[in-house]
Amino acid sequence: MMTFQKQVIDNTIEKLLKGQDYREEVVNAINAEFFDFAISFFKEIVRAKLDSEEISLEWYKRYFINNEGFTAADSAIFAGMNKKTITNIYGTASKEVVLDVANANFDYLSTLVEELKQDSSDEIGISIKLNYKDIYVELNLAESLLVINALATKKAAIRGGAWSSIGKKVEKPLVTKLCMLSGVPKEYMDSSIFTRNMELDYDREVDYKLFDIDRNYIRVEVKLMGRGNPESADVIYARDTRLFIADTLSQQNKNQFDSNNIPYIEMKNNKNVLSDFKKALRKLKVPYTKCN
Repeated sequence: MMTFQKQVIDNTIEKLLKGQDYREEVVNAINAEFFDFAISFFKEIVRAKLDSEEISLEWYKRYFINNEGFTAADSAIFAGMNKKTITNIYGTASKEVVLDVANANFDYLSTLVEELKQDSSDEIGISIKLNYKDIYVELNLAESLLVINALATKKAAIRGGAWSSIGKKVEKPLVTKLCMLSGVPKEYMDSSIFTRNMELDYDREVDYKLFDIDRNYIRVEVKLMGRGNPESADVIYARDTRLFIADTLSQQNKNQFDSNNIPYIEMKNNKNVLSDFKKALRKLKVPYTKCN
Protein backbone atom coordinates (compact mmCIF):
# COMPACT_ATOMS: atom_id res chain seq x y z
CA MET A 1 0.00 0.00 0.00
CA MET A 2 1.19 3.47 -0.83
CA THR A 3 2.70 5.57 1.96
CA PHE A 4 2.13 9.31 2.13
CA GLN A 5 4.69 11.85 3.26
CA LYS A 6 3.63 14.14 6.10
CA GLN A 7 3.60 17.11 3.73
CA VAL A 8 0.96 15.46 1.53
CA ILE A 9 -1.22 14.71 4.57
CA ASP A 10 -0.82 18.27 5.89
CA ASN A 11 -1.69 19.75 2.48
CA THR A 12 -4.73 17.49 2.22
CA ILE A 13 -5.99 18.60 5.63
CA GLU A 14 -5.47 22.28 4.81
CA LYS A 15 -7.48 21.93 1.62
CA LEU A 16 -10.29 20.09 3.39
CA LEU A 17 -10.46 22.82 6.06
CA LYS A 18 -10.81 25.43 3.31
CA GLY A 19 -13.52 23.45 1.50
CA GLN A 20 -11.19 22.73 -1.42
CA ASP A 21 -10.82 19.49 -3.35
CA TYR A 22 -7.95 17.44 -1.89
CA ARG A 23 -7.66 14.96 -4.75
CA GLU A 24 -4.94 16.90 -6.56
CA GLU A 25 -2.61 16.18 -3.64
CA VAL A 26 -3.25 12.45 -3.95
CA VAL A 27 -2.81 12.46 -7.73
CA ASN A 28 0.49 14.32 -7.42
CA ALA A 29 1.72 11.80 -4.83
CA ILE A 30 0.68 8.91 -7.08
CA ASN A 31 2.55 10.36 -10.04
CA ALA A 32 5.66 11.09 -7.97
CA GLU A 33 5.85 7.52 -6.68
CA PHE A 34 5.16 6.08 -10.13
CA PHE A 35 7.88 8.15 -11.78
CA ASP A 36 10.37 7.07 -9.12
CA PHE A 37 9.48 3.45 -9.84
CA ALA A 38 9.68 3.92 -13.62
CA ILE A 39 13.17 5.44 -13.51
CA SER A 40 14.46 2.70 -11.20
CA PHE A 41 12.82 0.04 -13.39
CA PHE A 42 14.45 1.42 -16.53
CA LYS A 43 17.86 1.41 -14.85
CA GLU A 44 17.37 -2.22 -13.84
CA ILE A 45 16.35 -3.10 -17.40
CA VAL A 46 19.54 -1.61 -18.80
CA ARG A 47 21.66 -3.58 -16.33
CA ALA A 48 19.77 -6.81 -16.98
CA LYS A 49 19.86 -6.44 -20.73
CA LEU A 50 23.60 -5.79 -20.77
CA ASP A 51 24.32 -8.75 -18.48
CA SER A 52 22.35 -11.15 -20.68
CA GLU A 53 23.34 -12.82 -23.92
CA GLU A 54 19.90 -14.37 -24.36
CA ILE A 55 17.87 -13.33 -27.37
CA SER A 56 14.51 -14.60 -26.06
CA LEU A 57 12.49 -13.19 -23.19
CA GLU A 58 14.21 -15.53 -20.75
CA TRP A 59 16.53 -12.72 -19.66
CA TYR A 60 13.54 -10.75 -18.40
CA LYS A 61 12.03 -13.76 -16.65
CA ARG A 62 15.32 -14.71 -14.99
CA TYR A 63 16.23 -11.21 -13.88
CA PHE A 64 12.86 -9.75 -12.94
CA ILE A 65 10.55 -12.67 -12.08
CA ASN A 66 12.92 -15.18 -10.46
CA ASN A 67 15.48 -12.83 -8.97
CA GLU A 68 15.97 -13.25 -5.20
CA GLY A 69 16.98 -9.61 -5.06
CA PHE A 70 13.36 -8.55 -5.58
CA THR A 71 10.41 -9.15 -3.31
CA ALA A 72 7.59 -11.44 -4.42
CA ALA A 73 5.38 -8.36 -4.76
CA ASP A 74 7.94 -6.77 -7.11
CA SER A 75 8.18 -9.96 -9.17
CA ALA A 76 4.41 -10.02 -9.51
CA ILE A 77 4.40 -6.42 -10.80
CA PHE A 78 7.16 -7.19 -13.30
CA ALA A 79 5.04 -10.11 -14.51
CA GLY A 80 1.99 -7.89 -14.93
CA MET A 81 0.19 -9.01 -11.77
CA ASN A 82 -0.71 -7.21 -8.55
CA LYS A 83 0.04 -9.09 -5.32
CA LYS A 84 -3.31 -8.00 -3.92
CA THR A 85 -5.08 -9.50 -6.93
CA ILE A 86 -3.22 -12.77 -6.44
CA THR A 87 -4.25 -12.79 -2.79
CA ASN A 88 -7.90 -12.19 -3.70
CA ILE A 89 -7.87 -15.03 -6.23
CA TYR A 90 -5.86 -17.64 -4.35
CA GLY A 91 -6.57 -16.63 -0.77
CA THR A 92 -2.90 -16.34 0.13
CA ALA A 93 0.05 -14.02 -0.38
CA SER A 94 2.77 -16.57 0.33
CA LYS A 95 5.97 -16.07 -1.61
CA GLU A 96 5.68 -19.48 -3.25
CA VAL A 97 2.18 -18.85 -4.57
CA VAL A 98 2.96 -15.31 -5.72
CA LEU A 99 6.04 -16.44 -7.65
CA ASP A 100 4.19 -19.40 -9.19
CA VAL A 101 1.42 -17.12 -10.40
CA ALA A 102 3.91 -14.51 -11.59
CA ASN A 103 5.79 -17.09 -13.65
CA ALA A 104 2.59 -18.50 -15.11
CA ASN A 105 1.30 -15.05 -16.01
CA PHE A 106 4.61 -14.07 -17.56
CA ASP A 107 4.58 -17.22 -19.72
CA TYR A 108 1.04 -16.41 -20.83
CA LEU A 109 1.94 -12.81 -21.67
CA SER A 110 5.05 -13.94 -23.54
CA THR A 111 2.97 -16.22 -25.73
CA LEU A 112 0.43 -13.46 -26.25
CA VAL A 113 2.94 -10.85 -27.37
CA GLU A 114 4.71 -13.32 -29.64
CA GLU A 115 1.40 -14.05 -31.36
CA LEU A 116 0.71 -10.35 -31.61
CA LYS A 117 4.13 -9.74 -33.07
CA GLN A 118 3.50 -12.34 -35.80
CA ASP A 119 0.04 -10.97 -36.58
CA SER A 120 1.26 -7.39 -36.88
CA SER A 121 4.80 -7.89 -38.13
CA ASP A 122 4.23 -5.77 -41.23
CA GLU A 123 1.89 -3.26 -39.65
CA ILE A 124 3.41 -1.82 -36.51
CA GLY A 125 6.72 -1.68 -34.74
CA ILE A 126 7.35 -0.69 -31.13
CA SER A 127 10.68 -0.36 -29.43
CA ILE A 128 11.88 1.28 -26.25
CA LYS A 129 15.30 2.87 -26.36
CA LEU A 130 17.02 3.43 -23.03
CA ASN A 131 20.11 5.47 -22.26
CA TYR A 132 21.77 5.30 -18.86
CA LYS A 133 24.97 7.33 -18.56
CA ASP A 134 26.94 6.14 -21.60
CA ILE A 135 25.03 2.87 -21.92
CA TYR A 136 22.40 2.31 -24.58
CA VAL A 137 19.98 -0.57 -25.08
CA GLU A 138 16.94 -1.11 -27.27
CA LEU A 139 13.99 -3.38 -26.51
CA ASN A 140 12.10 -5.12 -29.27
CA LEU A 141 8.31 -5.27 -29.66
CA ALA A 142 7.75 -8.18 -27.23
CA GLU A 143 10.10 -6.78 -24.61
CA SER A 144 8.61 -3.31 -24.92
CA LEU A 145 5.05 -4.59 -24.49
CA LEU A 146 6.00 -6.52 -21.36
CA VAL A 147 7.67 -3.44 -19.89
CA ILE A 148 4.67 -1.26 -20.74
CA ASN A 149 2.36 -3.81 -19.13
CA ALA A 150 4.51 -3.89 -15.97
CA LEU A 151 4.42 -0.10 -15.77
CA ALA A 152 0.63 -0.07 -16.21
CA THR A 153 0.26 -2.70 -13.48
CA LYS A 154 2.44 -0.70 -11.10
CA LYS A 155 0.52 2.52 -11.77
CA ALA A 156 -2.77 0.75 -11.04
CA ALA A 157 -1.36 -0.73 -7.83
CA ILE A 158 -0.08 2.64 -6.63
CA ARG A 159 -3.37 4.32 -7.50
CA GLY A 160 -5.45 1.71 -5.72
CA GLY A 161 -3.29 1.80 -2.63
CA ALA A 162 -3.32 5.59 -2.54
CA TRP A 163 -7.07 6.08 -2.66
CA SER A 164 -7.71 3.32 -0.14
CA SER A 165 -5.17 4.65 2.36
CA ILE A 166 -5.43 8.45 2.15
CA GLY A 167 -8.60 8.49 4.24
CA LYS A 168 -7.02 6.42 7.00
CA LYS A 169 -3.96 8.66 7.04
CA VAL A 170 -6.00 11.86 7.26
CA GLU A 171 -8.94 10.96 9.52
CA LYS A 172 -7.34 11.35 12.96
CA PRO A 173 -5.09 14.37 12.23
CA LEU A 174 -8.03 16.12 10.54
CA VAL A 175 -10.26 15.89 13.62
CA THR A 176 -7.32 16.78 15.86
CA LYS A 177 -6.69 19.90 13.77
CA LEU A 178 -10.38 20.88 13.94
CA CYS A 179 -10.33 20.41 17.71
CA MET A 180 -7.14 22.45 18.12
CA LEU A 181 -8.51 25.30 16.01
CA SER A 182 -11.69 25.24 18.10
CA GLY A 183 -9.89 25.10 21.42
CA VAL A 184 -11.18 21.72 22.56
CA PRO A 185 -9.25 20.75 25.73
CA LYS A 186 -6.98 17.75 25.19
CA GLU A 187 -8.72 15.75 27.90
CA TYR A 188 -11.88 15.77 25.76
CA MET A 189 -10.09 14.30 22.71
CA ASP A 190 -9.02 10.73 22.04
CA SER A 191 -7.44 9.66 18.73
CA SER A 192 -6.45 6.18 19.87
CA ILE A 193 -7.96 3.01 18.42
CA PHE A 194 -11.34 2.53 20.00
CA THR A 195 -13.75 -0.41 19.89
CA ARG A 196 -17.42 -0.22 20.71
CA ASN A 197 -17.58 -3.39 22.78
CA MET A 198 -14.47 -5.13 24.04
CA GLU A 199 -16.51 -8.27 24.79
CA LEU A 200 -17.13 -8.84 21.10
CA ASP A 201 -14.80 -11.20 19.25
CA TYR A 202 -14.12 -8.56 16.62
CA ASP A 203 -13.20 -4.87 16.61
CA ARG A 204 -15.16 -1.96 15.23
CA GLU A 205 -12.55 0.74 14.97
CA VAL A 206 -13.80 4.29 15.19
CA ASP A 207 -11.95 7.18 13.60
CA TYR A 208 -12.04 9.46 16.62
CA LYS A 209 -13.60 9.87 20.05
CA LEU A 210 -14.65 13.04 21.82
CA PHE A 211 -16.13 13.51 25.29
CA ASP A 212 -18.97 15.78 26.35
CA ILE A 213 -19.06 17.75 29.59
CA ASP A 214 -20.42 14.70 31.43
CA ARG A 215 -17.52 12.54 30.11
CA ASN A 216 -19.79 10.54 27.81
CA TYR A 217 -17.89 9.45 24.73
CA ILE A 218 -18.91 10.59 21.27
CA ARG A 219 -17.99 8.48 18.26
CA VAL A 220 -16.76 10.51 15.30
CA GLU A 221 -16.55 9.07 11.78
CA VAL A 222 -14.63 10.63 8.89
CA LYS A 223 -15.15 9.53 5.28
CA LEU A 224 -13.32 11.06 2.33
CA MET A 225 -15.62 9.41 -0.21
CA GLY A 226 -17.54 10.67 -3.19
CA ARG A 227 -21.21 11.54 -3.26
CA GLY A 228 -23.54 8.56 -3.13
CA ASN A 229 -21.14 6.19 -1.40
CA PRO A 230 -23.47 3.85 0.53
CA GLU A 231 -20.94 3.30 3.33
CA SER A 232 -21.91 6.61 4.91
CA ALA A 233 -25.54 5.56 5.21
CA ASP A 234 -24.73 2.39 7.12
CA VAL A 235 -22.02 3.58 9.48
CA ILE A 236 -24.37 5.48 11.80
CA TYR A 237 -26.07 2.18 12.63
CA ALA A 238 -23.01 -0.07 12.63
CA ARG A 239 -20.87 2.14 14.83
CA ASP A 240 -23.21 4.32 16.90
CA THR A 241 -21.85 7.41 15.17
CA ARG A 242 -22.64 10.72 16.91
CA LEU A 243 -20.75 13.06 14.56
CA PHE A 244 -20.07 12.49 10.86
CA ILE A 245 -17.48 14.39 8.81
CA ALA A 246 -17.25 13.81 5.06
CA ASP A 247 -15.72 15.32 1.98
CA THR A 248 -18.98 14.97 0.03
CA LEU A 249 -22.47 13.80 0.97
CA SER A 250 -25.55 13.04 -1.09
CA GLN A 251 -28.88 14.60 -0.19
CA GLN A 252 -30.05 11.15 0.87
CA ASN A 253 -27.12 10.92 3.29
CA LYS A 254 -27.97 14.32 4.75
CA ASN A 255 -31.63 13.43 5.15
CA GLN A 256 -30.68 10.27 6.98
CA PHE A 257 -28.40 12.10 9.41
CA ASP A 258 -31.08 14.74 10.01
CA SER A 259 -33.73 12.11 10.69
CA ASN A 260 -31.41 10.49 13.25
CA ASN A 261 -30.50 13.85 14.81
CA ILE A 262 -26.82 13.31 14.02
CA PRO A 263 -24.76 16.42 13.22
CA TYR A 264 -22.67 16.18 10.05
CA ILE A 265 -20.14 18.32 8.22
CA GLU A 266 -19.73 18.30 4.45
CA MET A 267 -16.34 19.81 3.71
CA LYS A 268 -16.16 20.20 -0.06
CA ASN A 269 -17.12 23.71 -1.27
CA ASN A 270 -17.77 24.65 2.35
CA LYS A 271 -16.10 27.87 3.49
CA ASN A 272 -17.49 27.44 7.00
CA VAL A 273 -16.01 24.07 7.96
CA LEU A 274 -14.64 25.29 11.29
CA SER A 275 -17.86 27.16 12.13
CA ASP A 276 -19.92 24.05 11.34
CA PHE A 277 -17.63 21.97 13.52
CA LYS A 278 -18.15 24.34 16.46
CA LYS A 279 -21.92 24.16 15.98
CA ALA A 280 -21.67 20.38 16.17
CA LEU A 281 -19.57 20.65 19.34
CA ARG A 282 -22.21 22.86 20.94
CA LYS A 283 -24.97 20.45 20.01
CA LEU A 284 -23.00 17.52 21.41
CA LYS A 285 -21.98 19.51 24.53
CA VAL A 286 -18.27 19.12 23.88
CA PRO A 287 -16.29 21.94 25.57
CA TYR A 288 -14.34 24.36 23.37
CA THR A 289 -12.96 27.83 24.00
CA LYS A 290 -12.34 29.62 20.70
CA CYS A 291 -15.56 31.28 19.57
CA ASN A 292 -14.16 33.54 16.85
